Amino acid sequence: MHASTPRSTASPAEGFPARILSRLLRVPTEIYVLAGLAVLTRFVWLTRPRAIVFDEVYFRDAALRYADGSYYFDPHPPLAKLLLAGWAKLLGIDAAHDVPDGATPTPESLDPAVALRVLPALAGAALIVVFYYFLKEIGAGRKVATLGASALLLDNALALESRLILLDSMLLFFGMAGITVFLAARRSTGRKHWILLTVAALLIGACVSTKVTGLCILGAVGVIGLVTTVQHRVPWRRWLAQAAVLVVVPFAVFFGSYAIHTPLLPNSGDGDRFMSEEFQATLKGNPNYDPDASMGMVASFFEMQRATHEYEKALKDRTHPYQSDWKVWPIEKRSIYYYLGPEEDGGKHRYLYLIGNPVVWWGTLVGVAGTVVAWALMPALYRPHRRRLAMLVVAYVGSYLPFAFIDRPMFLYHYFFPLLFSLAFAVYGVGILARWAPDPVPVEARSNVNSAVVDEPDDRAWRFASRASLVGYAGVITLALLVFLWFSPLTYGFPLTDAELQDRMWLSTWR
Repeated sequence: MHASTPRSTASPAEGFPARILSRLLRVPTEIYVLAGLAVLTRFVWLTRPRAIVFDEVYFRDAALRYADGSYYFDPHPPLAKLLLAGWAKLLGIDAAHDVPDGATPTPESLDPAVALRVLPALAGAALIVVFYYFLKEIGAGRKVATLGASALLLDNALALESRLILLDSMLLFFGMAGITVFLAARRSTGRKHWILLTVAALLIGACVSTKVTGLCILGAVGVIGLVTTVQHRVPWRRWLAQAAVLVVVPFAVFFGSYAIHTPLLPNSGDGDRFMSEEFQATLKGNPNYDPDASMGMVASFFEMQRATHEYEKALKDRTHPYQSDWKVWPIEKRSIYYYLGPEEDGGKHRYLYLIGNPVVWWGTLVGVAGTVVAWALMPALYRPHRRRLAMLVVAYVGSYLPFAFIDRPMFLYHYFFPLLFSLAFAVYGVGILARWAPDPVPVEARSNVNSAVVDEPDDRAWRFASRASLVGYAGVITLALLVFLWFSPLTYGFPLTDAELQDRMWLSTWR
């Protein structure tokens, strides 16, 4: 008789915690550091200021409208506002807790502007980790991924935008998570491929359902998928199935957000005036209300798209003192003035300005220019990476160029997606030149034709070619940190004198 192999006596319940622990131990150390610092920078002093800031007035109001069902109109799709409303419901916040604009609530009161900031802050913190994995997924390696995520972590504009009741941190999180999971799906096979592809489509749908500018992510994914199909001669039936997932699922999320939104707002409100008389007839309390009137979900959906289009057209003739031209966003020529607090001791005020960390924004331009020059002079060095760099160029152009055709007031925060893709291009390109980025996996060694991700253990990931290389790497992050701290009073609302404020206005057009 042959001796039988002993079976494990561990139950599934005992094995599950062990598997979770094993996976946590495999997470790179830098992820824990980046995640901790992201939570710190997004959540510290989150209650400051205790007042409604800039566009918080619109999104705070929208989130609370679902509690009393009064109809409101907002040109952006409703998903992010629904998430904010769900968070408000979970915390027991409703319109009865509201605080008048500009008023300072008592310390013991529950201010919606404080509680609702948590959700955007969570998305803003998660974005840092997602951006790390995005760079890893394109094959940039751990050093480059850490450098890029650190730059994003230390950008004052993104930190401030994540700390207010605004939509952009959720938009960026959904979009970058969607494209990252899509890239992971490309190097997966079988059932895992289709699961990841569906998750990517859901995230992209959430992105578009937050702001329609998220369509740039869907476009980038479409171009990448099409190029992959042509290069690797993917069978047309498989390509058609993949395309169906990437079109049908995002549209279902987009349509579904409106299908949830509309029934929650059955009563007349100040948004009625944007809607047709037919739509107004379905709103209780409206002068046109007809209890027998009905509007199907499809008709309601298209009515809201029509109202949004008309609203956008009406903005053409409007101006804003802090609007900016799309062509000057990369140099952040014009900041956005968000908040001015009452005078304090010593004649100081608390200010909030949307100003990007110049080391990150202007450094990105230097990195892009340096990469282009180095690529021209040393094509052999960049040849193994050319497709991934080209993908970033496509994503950048696709997320930036459409703004050239928009005729309405626009602002610096519209540049966030292009900033992320140009930053990725810059750190990857410089990383190749500095030997911080690993060489892609050779085609013959890949488990999948699309897999160029390199597995880097700690002892190899953090090995630098020379002391000068290490000093240069650390120097970039240190410089970004010092400048982040210099501008932090405008991010966190620390009191400044007028002279101290002026010292931080490095461009005259910022103020």
